[in-house]
Amino acid sequence: DALVNKTDLSGDEKLSGHAHWMNELYAKYPAVNADDAENIIKREIGAVFEQVLLDAGVYKRSDEGKAAFLRFIDSVK
Repeated sequence: DALVNKTDLSGDEKLSGHAHWMNELYAKYPAVNADDAENIIKREIGAVFEQVLLDAGVYKRSDEGKAAFLRFIDSVK
């Protein structure tokens, strides 16, 4: 609902921690309908999670590490 309506989450006690991220999504996806919103949120959460794993060095940047990372990503899709 927030993504479709471009809701300001900064004043929401429970969601204000995500307000900056949602503002980025509002800019990235200027026209979102309710049918697309859930898929967009899932894709963007996956992108954040992917970056966390890369930053944490869980998967090395070797061919073996990249292959393991891709197997992991495929398993959580």
